[in-house]
Amino acid sequence: MLMLAIAMLGIATVIPDRPFLVLGLSLVVGASFSILVREAIAPSPQTRITQITALLLLIISIYGFADIIKTL
Repeated sequence: MLMLAIAMLGIATVIPDRPFLVLGLSLVVGASFSILVREAIAPSPQTRITQITALLLLIISIYGFADIIKTL
């Protein structure tokens, strides 16, 4: 899911169209929540790094959604 989000955000940088950006950001939100739930259920050896990365992605995507809403 994260690779699909990266692809959608890559397309959104080449083709400045709002649906690609919204879809990419929503996929990032879903992937971040999925990573956080997976780490809560079955922790990996690098749990802290994974959680920080997922939270960082979540914060950036929420900021992106706020920016999109502001430009409407």
